Amino acid sequence: MPAEGNMVEVLSTMLTQFTSRNDQLKPASRNSGVSVFESYQAPGISIKKYFARLDKYFHTSEEIYVISVILIDRLISKHPLLYLTSFNVHRLLATAVVVTAKMRDDCYYSNKYYSGVAGIRLSELNYLELHFLLLLDFELHVGLDEFCKYIHQISMQYGPIVGPSEKYVLMAEKFIEEGTDDDMETEEEAGEEGDMAMGDMPG
Repeated sequence: MPAEGNMVEVLSTMLTQFTSRNDQLKPASRNSGVSVFESYQAPGISIKKYFARLDKYFHTSEEIYVISVILIDRLISKHPLLYLTSFNVHRLLATAVVVTAKMRDDCYYSNKYYSGVAGIRLSELNYLELHFLLLLDFELHVGLDEFCKYIHQISMQYGPIVGPSEKYVLMAEKFIEEGTDDDMETEEEAGEEGDMAMGDMPG
């Protein structure tokens, strides 16, 4: 069911729904071939509380969180055997936010700081960051068109997004109505916009 909230709350709702659905399906082989983000047991903290913790201590923008989720979706699109479960969603989220913050923020923290907040060993976070980049083939660019369409989609399906976060929804709606081809960094679009892939099961 849709849940009114800010961007972090709505993204948390979306990730929780995808993860819960995949957990219930209980595949015979969990994420075969892409196990680097797997934990031996599901963390005891909920996605909502974990995302709120990252938001509180990472001191980054909601734009970063949206792009992070887009990159997770892109990763899953590129690797059909990978899908969100309670065994990998926390590591994937933390890694994606770290990578995105370094890519887009003018100032960001060290991996030592990020690892402490995320509850992941420094050496492991370094390892996860590298493999996240490699699995994406370093395709990190997110154009304004993709960004706005994604916000519009999550707002419609998992929102509404309210409060200060609503500015992103208004921007997305204006962009879609105008049909402009502008880009977040005035670079050529990377890839085609498609449906969310993170909830899809292989086979």
